[in-house]
Amino acid sequence: MDEMYRMLGREHEADLEREALKWRRASVLPKGRGADAATPHGGRLQKRRPFVLGRVLALIGRGSRAEA
Repeated sequence: MDEMYRMLGREHEADLEREALKWRRASVLPKGRGADAATPHGGRLQKRRPFVLGRVLALIGRGSRAEA
């Protein structure tokens, strides 16, 4: 029984070490072009903004043509 807990403890330590190594490697990589602290989804909001603006302008233009 003691050996089983020792084995589980070693596995857990190895898991923690792998996780720490992953975080150390990730901290060395440069951040992506669109990623910043304000947008947690890697800049998705910045990419979506022109699309939404275009849709709004199209709806306004469509409405002005219908009135004329």
